[in-house]
Amino acid sequence: MITFADPIDLDALRIRHEFLTLPDLNVSVDTVAALLGVNERHALLTLEALVSEGFLDRTLERQYVRSSAATS
Repeated sequence: MITFADPIDLDALRIRHEFLTLPDLNVSVDTVAALLGVNERHALLTLEALVSEGFLDRTLERQYVRSSAATS
């Protein structure tokens, strides 16, 4: 039997890699958009998906950081 999975978002994988490589990294939507070469909306949606998964947290200053739960 063949089952289908959600497609892998390569941008989300790249962001994960950056945070795994640099655990103290904090970035803004603008920074991620520039890093990935995408528009700010795509960067925001990707970052927010990682927040929903519990991999990232969003600070009051609208920066994205590695979730303390993800590092435990």
